[in-house]
Amino acid sequence: MASNAPRPTKSERLEAARIEARAKREAAEKKRRQRSLWTKIGIIVGIVALVAGGGLWYYFGSVKPNNTVAQVGPIPANANQYGGVVVTGENKLAPTPEGSPTEVDIASVDGAASVSGAKTEPQGADANANPAQIIVYVDPLCPYCKQFEDSYGADLDAYVKEGKATVEYRMVTFLDRISPSNYSSRASNALACVAAEDPAGYVPFLKSLYAAQDEGLVDENSKPGGLSNAELAERAQQAGVSVSIKSCVDNGTYRPWVKVATGLALKANVQGTPAVIVNGATWDGTTDADFKVWADAKIAAADK
Repeated sequence: MASNAPRPTKSERLEAARIEARAKREAAEKKRRQRSLWTKIGIIVGIVALVAGGGLWYYFGSVKPNNTVAQVGPIPANANQYGGVVVTGENKLAPTPEGSPTEVDIASVDGAASVSGAKTEPQGADANANPAQIIVYVDPLCPYCKQFEDSYGADLDAYVKEGKATVEYRMVTFLDRISPSNYSSRASNALACVAAEDPAGYVPFLKSLYAAQDEGLVDENSKPGGLSNAELAERAQQAGVSVSIKSCVDNGTYRPWVKVATGLALKANVQGTPAVIVNGATWDGTTDADFKVWADAKIAAADK
């Protein structure tokens, strides 16, 4: 039966078409927004995964190995059980004393801490040494140690060359607390590698590590991570070390010895670096401004 409903007018048909078109546009826009949202979520998830993956790579590839130290380790050749390397002549090191232990155990310095104001003679210090015994505690990351080297390194070299004194370097790692890569420990280990493998290269390499501060490669504030292991090994060869120390650096061979040296320094109440002991008397720059004037008097007394 025919419908009696009135036929939509032209304007009604146009309005219905506009409503339908608007509904389609809105539906399409909704789908576009949904796709855009999921795309953004996907990008964010990807970035998070990338950052997390990079963090894991950095941790397991860089941080964890640099934080891993064996409990027991060897004492390097041409070094002593106190963490010292003794320079006896121009680019000459004293051999490890006879009868010395061959390895160290970190447990021996567990809980070591210095006591403010206390005075304790460093292990192995000799108040009656002749030629005079100079013990220098330094940290490879320490800018004040570099300043001491710039000011008095030539004097130390001269004391040794003239036979007036021996100079014993004891590397400590107080600044590992601010270094994301334990640079102090890694650089100290690299120095121990050189002492063991090429004694003549020890002092030139030590001076080269100080120079790295001038070059902006190592900085207590902006670049506490310092040189990488590969760069330490390369820099040693650039300083004239005749053998590769790469495996020794990568393996952290002498890191236990370095850690024990730091613990012994704390037990000896070394409060900071540089700290210098001449025949048992300590200079830290706070009482006698000029080290050479102070050291000359101690060395002259030792020669009597």
